[in-house]
Formats: sequence, structure tokens, C-alpha cells
Amino acid sequence: MKSIFNERYRQLVGWMIAERKFKKVTQLDLAERLGYPNSTYISKIEQFERRMDILEFVNICEQIGINPHEGLSILTKESYGK
Repeated sequence: MKSIFNERYRQLVGWMIAERKFKKVTQLDLAERLGYPNSTYISKIEQFERRMDILEFVNICEQIGINPHEGLSILTKESYGK
């Protein structure tokens, strides 16, 4: 199964979106901080049309001002209980 369809990946992206909105960072703001000319890049990640790799995830978190470790705990917390 592709990771963009994985439930934990979707939870991770959902967490990132919620944190971005809570910090009042628009998709365009984030794209500009990352050096992209428009918000299409961010939009495609948030709509599960494009998968981000781990480095992109860390860069996005840094630009939003959130701790990537919090997001990674979403990916790992379920697997520890099994």
C-alpha cells in the first residue's frame, strides 16, 4: 500500500495541517518560507496528491514552528502497543 493511503500518514498530515492553521501560517506563507514560488507544493501534500519524505517533513515542521518529534510520535505510538 502506498504511504499516502496509510492511516498513520494521513494522521500525520492532519496534525501538520492543524498545527499550521493554529499558528496562522497559510499554505502560501509556508511555501514562501520553503522557497517555493506558490502554494501548490503544500496543497498537494495536504490533499494527499504528493508524498513528503522525512527531510521535507522536518523542513516543513521547522518553518511552521512545530517539533517534528511530536509528529513522528503519531507514526510510532500505535506500533508500541502491539
